[in-house]
Amino acid sequence: MGASAAARAQVVQPPASEVPIPPRPKADTTAAKPDTIKPRFGRGPAVGTSDVGPQYSWNRDEIFASGALSLADLVERVPGVTSFRSGWMASPKFAAINGDLNRIRVYYDGIALDNLDARTDPLLDLNTIPLWTLESVTVERLGGEIRVYCKSWQTQSTTPYTRTDVTTGTENTNIYRGYYGKRYGNGAALQLAGQQFSTENNRLGGGGDALSFLVRTGIARKMWSVDVYADRVTSTRAVEPTFGTGLALPAYGATSSFAYLRGAVGRLDGGPWLQAMASSMKLQENSAHTVATTNPGFAAISDTTDTTSRRAQYYLSAGFTQGPLRASVSDRIRSVSGSTTHVPGGRFTFDAPYAFLNLFGEKDDFRKVNRVDATARLTPLPWAALAGSVTRITSTVTGPAKPRDFTAGRVEAGVRLLGPWLVGGFLTRDTALLQPLRVFDTAYVARLSGRRSGAYVGLRGKIYKDIGADIIATRWDSADAYRPHYQARSELNVDTKWLSRFPSGSFGFRLATVYEYRSEVSFPLASGVSATGLSNVFSGLLEIRILHGIASYQVRNMAGYLYQQVPGFYMPRAVNIYGIRWEFWN
Repeated sequence: MGASAAARAQVVQPPASEVPIPPRPKADTTAAKPDTIKPRFGRGPAVGTSDVGPQYSWNRDEIFASGALSLADLVERVPGVTSFRSGWMASPKFAAINGDLNRIRVYYDGIALDNLDARTDPLLDLNTIPLWTLESVTVERLGGEIRVYCKSWQTQSTTPYTRTDVTTGTENTNIYRGYYGKRYGNGAALQLAGQQFSTENNRLGGGGDALSFLVRTGIARKMWSVDVYADRVTSTRAVEPTFGTGLALPAYGATSSFAYLRGAVGRLDGGPWLQAMASSMKLQENSAHTVATTNPGFAAISDTTDTTSRRAQYYLSAGFTQGPLRASVSDRIRSVSGSTTHVPGGRFTFDAPYAFLNLFGEKDDFRKVNRVDATARLTPLPWAALAGSVTRITSTVTGPAKPRDFTAGRVEAGVRLLGPWLVGGFLTRDTALLQPLRVFDTAYVARLSGRRSGAYVGLRGKIYKDIGADIIATRWDSADAYRPHYQARSELNVDTKWLSRFPSGSFGFRLATVYEYRSEVSFPLASGVSATGLSNVFSGLLEIRILHGIASYQVRNMAGYLYQQVPGFYMPRAVNIYGIRWEFWN
């Protein structure tokens, strides 16, 4: 063996304990953390509906895909509802049920939205409800009224969510929105969002703008949650003149705010639950002051003072959910000008595929009435259903000034024709005192109206594959206050994801054409009536989705038809608006 080989053979290896260990590689802090879904805020079951066929309920994606720009755009699709507005986006918007403008109630996360504006009192302007903040809208159709349940947007993902909406169009319409939401590992949440819109019409007037913000923070766990929510809207509206009456809707400016603190305990998927809410609503009007003028060509309703209205509302509710059974009790406490009122109530619901039953009652000290509702739907066969609802309202006022008791009902039947539902229904109500739309003209007066009825037919659902229809035509027994003799809304649409070509679901396409008709509508005056003419309005909507981006285009009144929904106020000619909604998950 050579010397070099011998030297190598004599090399002694160190003990294992002395062998240097290389340092462990550091964790990759840039690696994406897995997304998790956290529990929702609040407790309490969803409100069941009794409609035959597709329900009048929209989730967040469906709200925006519908093309609706206000809550009135959604509720006017419900049989028995007639909407009224004087112009484009900034105009006041109201809805009548069987001719009664005071039969719609709106709840936002369970809080009853009361009217705070003296100009529209006692009617609630549906344009004041920020549709862009909502996650879902559900319409509960009862015998004598409809209740609209709005749920605000919630985020549940620990992956940060961002969305940007940009829309522009004719009438100098511009809408900008931004959303940000994130849930943290401990269940905490931060949500921020804002919207700015503006519109202008130099010929018809009534343009305006609004800047809105919302914020939510809190923490939600499996068995409990606490959150704080607030939104604030600062809006203005320009003078909107009439043509021929010598009056005008005066300029308007106000700041409104809504906030609540909510605490809840109980499981989300069943069992007992309890929820308490404390809310505050405020409206501060700061309109430019106007005075009446004798100019026969143009005049404005006198407005020389600013107003500020505040209202506190506390809502306590508890219940139990087990399978198809839901039961709850509640008390709604209002504090108005130093006076406190209670509205205790209870609800029992049985909701199964073959049958639905809902019983509701409340003692409303705020409105001085007792109310009982019974609603049912029977689906003995997958292709046949029968539904109905009865409402009974009794006044708790005593003495000769006691208002009349009120009874109203609805019955509806339908059969499924392969895909769509063919539906027919009948509505009726007792004598009612119809509140006027004084915000448009102080000459309008309340009018006592006798029993009124109407019938409707509809075709709703998928006709063939991705082709669908939503058609409702109503005939009222007479053309009287706030009711046309005939009205109809017809929508044909194509709504597809084209899964045969895009199996990942990364593509979506929606095309809809809409035709709306109504005959003459009268508005009671102290002596006689004022009336609108009939209207025929065609509109269209197109949306294309690619991944998380949606390009949208809609045109309203595409034929440029000259029509009115309120006497003297002409609706805009053809209005085109288009834009994009883009979501980011990062």
